[in-house]
Amino acid sequence: MNPAPPTAACVSYNLRKASRIVSKLYSKEMRSAPVRGPQFSLMMMITRLERPTVSELAERTGADRTTMTRNLGLIEKLGFIRIAQGKDIRSKAVELTPKGKAALKRSVPHWRRAQATTLDLLGEDRWNRMLADLSVLSTLAAEL
Repeated sequence: MNPAPPTAACVSYNLRKASRIVSKLYSKEMRSAPVRGPQFSLMMMITRLERPTVSELAERTGADRTTMTRNLGLIEKLGFIRIAQGKDIRSKAVELTPKGKAALKRSVPHWRRAQATTLDLLGEDRWNRMLADLSVLSTLAAEL
């Protein structure tokens, strides 16, 4: 009998695998939405934070600033966001355009279906435990 492969207990492998599975489920449910995937999450965060800076978005998502700038550039090309001068000369603030707000609003029902389907599969209790565990992981990673 072969021993379990090293990936069987690997945190990174298992989180990435779970992420790919959940991403497929959301992609299926949000296929016809104007805004999908990471762009949806990022635009929702921009809405909640009300004119966040690029650095704030990078910090909140765990991305580096250059990756965030590249991701925002893709959304900006679609006309969904505007990147403007921030509170000081060194910062850039991000806001949704009217086109972006409309596209996001039309995407929310698709996201709600994806969320409901995922929670039906997981169960509320399991998801709440997972969310608490992921919050701990985020807190620990912030200390690095």
